[in-house]
Amino acid sequence: MKNKGQITVLFSCMISILLVFTLTAIEVGRIYCGRMKLRAVIHSAQSSILADYNRELFERYHLLFMDPTYGTGSSAMVEEKFSDYLKASLEGDGRLGGLYSFCVEETALSDCKTIMDDHMKQLKNQITDYEKEEGVVSKLAEAGKQMAGASKEVLEASDKTERNAIEIPQSEDKEDGEMTGENDSDSSNGDKAENDVEDPRDKLKQMLSQGVLVLLLPEGSEISEEKQDFSKSPSHIYPETEEKEKDADFQDVSKLVSVLNSSAKEENLLTKAGQKAAFTAYVMDHFSSQGDYKDSVMHCEAEYIIKGKACDKDNLEAVLSEIIWMRMPINYICLIKDPEKQTEALTVATAICSATGTMALVEIVKYLLLGCWSYAESVYEVRQLMHGEKLPYIKTPVDWNTDLKSLSKTGENSFPDTGMSYKDYLCLMLAAKESKDLTYARMLDLIEKNLQVKDENLSVVNLCGAFTIQGKIRQMPMLVKGGNDGAYDFYYQEEFSYDIR
Repeated sequence: MKNKGQITVLFSCMISILLVFTLTAIEVGRIYCGRMKLRAVIHSAQSSILADYNRELFERYHLLFMDPTYGTGSSAMVEEKFSDYLKASLEGDGRLGGLYSFCVEETALSDCKTIMDDHMKQLKNQITDYEKEEGVVSKLAEAGKQMAGASKEVLEASDKTERNAIEIPQSEDKEDGEMTGENDSDSSNGDKAENDVEDPRDKLKQMLSQGVLVLLLPEGSEISEEKQDFSKSPSHIYPETEEKEKDADFQDVSKLVSVLNSSAKEENLLTKAGQKAAFTAYVMDHFSSQGDYKDSVMHCEAEYIIKGKACDKDNLEAVLSEIIWMRMPINYICLIKDPEKQTEALTVATAICSATGTMALVEIVKYLLLGCWSYAESVYEVRQLMHGEKLPYIKTPVDWNTDLKSLSKTGENSFPDTGMSYKDYLCLMLAAKESKDLTYARMLDLIEKNLQVKDENLSVVNLCGAFTIQGKIRQMPMLVKGGNDGAYDFYYQEEFSYDIR
């Protein structure tokens, strides 16, 4: 009788222990499955946030960035959005006693990388990934190869000019004869002819006084002079070095030599242009340029990226002037190699120096006239370029177009079907500036101005391509009250990025 109930107590204890183990296993399994659900919900919320990329930016410029401030200027907006996505999935039914019940407690944004960070690395990566332009690569590579060969010849022409353009010593007999008025009758007969000599450099100065655009653009062309305000745009944070304007009066040999030497250095830089084809192709595909207008605030957008002036007219004028100076050394080489044209230049230089009584300077004037002539030839070439013609990489005497005395076209020389178009020159100039952050910032200036037409609150500097959201979610206990231990807390840290690299 004393052993009655022992079996019952034993089984009761065993059942209690089994029940505890069973409920513990259920709770552990619930916590584990809950965390799996949390990961799925967080991933879904992450996709929802990434889907908030700027639609206009993507459709027009094929760039994936979002504004974490949602136009408010406060990054707390993306935190709130992410938290709302989590709550909608985890707390939507309001039944905290359910099998999987959660409470979103903390959400914080960190490590936000804007489009401007790391020297605009995200922007550069997306442009490189988007553009696969083999045609542009080969075109720029060919131009670079041709210019690499021309660079050496430019330096040789510069050295020859510096070496030969010197003052010629005059003999005493000749000076005495000139001072005593020897052969007065001959000199008096020649006075009229000498006074009639017109210096081609004066003619060039007169031509340029009309303005570069008047000389180069087709008749009836209208270029906007409306100035855009870029004072608050991305590029304003980058210091800009003022480009020194080159002197086109051709009165100083040292300046001519300096222009030739600097041109050779620039051409050496352009030999690597093929490596920067993605950037140049992207600009030409997505931004307007002279003769290829798109629906944008400025018509000469590619020209703005190169020069950074406030209006189309100033940008176009600066770009065309630079193309003229790019062509000038090529034409100068052609003159240096052509004995017939050098003789013509010497004849005109002799007449000028004879009329001014400076015969000692005849060699100097000769080379200055060659520089003036090559510049005038370049002006004519660029004018034809703006009329749709292509320019040869290397100039030959057969292709020469202008006369020294009048600096106007002579003959009926035709331009080649192959060569460099205006857009090709834009590509070369863009490639030369690709390594500068200021160039990309100017691109962002234009993107911001164009997108603000529809969304005036948009600020490009707020656009973000990568960031991290971290926080804490608490899974509500099912069997016990409180449950303050860490087993019910889930800490997450999710990285968001549009960069597939």
